[in-house]
Amino acid sequence: MGFWQKRRRRGATSLKREPSNRSDQWKKTWGPPLRWLGVALVFAAVGYGARVGGQKLQEPGAFPLRQVRIEGELRNLAEPDFQSLAKTYVGQNFFVANLDDLNAALAVNPWIETVSVRRWWPDTVQIKLRERIAFGHWGEHEMVDVNGVRFRPSVLRQPGPWPKLAGPDGHEKILIDAYRQARNLLDPLGLKLVRLAQDARRAWWLTFDNGLQVYMGREQFEQRLRRLARIYPRLLAWQVERIAVVDLRYVNGFAVRWKAERAVPAAG
Repeated sequence: MGFWQKRRRRGATSLKREPSNRSDQWKKTWGPPLRWLGVALVFAAVGYGARVGGQKLQEPGAFPLRQVRIEGELRNLAEPDFQSLAKTYVGQNFFVANLDDLNAALAVNPWIETVSVRRWWPDTVQIKLRERIAFGHWGEHEMVDVNGVRFRPSVLRQPGPWPKLAGPDGHEKILIDAYRQARNLLDPLGLKLVRLAQDARRAWWLTFDNGLQVYMGREQFEQRLRRLARIYPRLLAWQVERIAVVDLRYVNGFAVRWKAERAVPAAG
């Protein structure tokens, strides 16, 4: 052993300090409950704030509605028709006002085809509606719109004259189409159709503004209509004031009933 070689001390030992695991155990035991407790406290605070804020928003005097705005083309309806109903919502809380009830109340108006009601921040109720487009009268007390839907209006502001239609239930569109067809064919001849009816036997009756009535029968409506367009200028127009009814049910001709109850001639 060399002189400069360090000698090992006898009886000496090396000591290593073991790390304590108490901190880790504490974290594992109490860490998750504390985290969930923190989350619960946050949610509780948010919920409490939302509840208090919601109560403030719903107070009767807060955020009052101040105006009602109506959008849509009005012909037979007018803004005064809505004023009495809308006034009940002016002053109500913006967030609390039951606009579903307002929508339902408007929808029962016979002139309204579709309607939607919504809130418009900060103080407005917006009413968007589409008014029915009337086509003419139906029977004694009803009207029919361009889609063939019958309704009973309480007021009629749009000026006429309105055609008069009458027929079996479910034939509304059939009569509208027939009326349009007759007008297109006969208007150029000076025959203005004012009433079109289909009776219980499905037979057609036409009444014109000059008092002339035409009985078409149940079949061949278009063919008989064209026959009327051919014979009227040549045989009927010059004496129309004397004619009560023209009967077009004949295959190759027609019959006339005169207002003076004279004999009924036939022409081929």
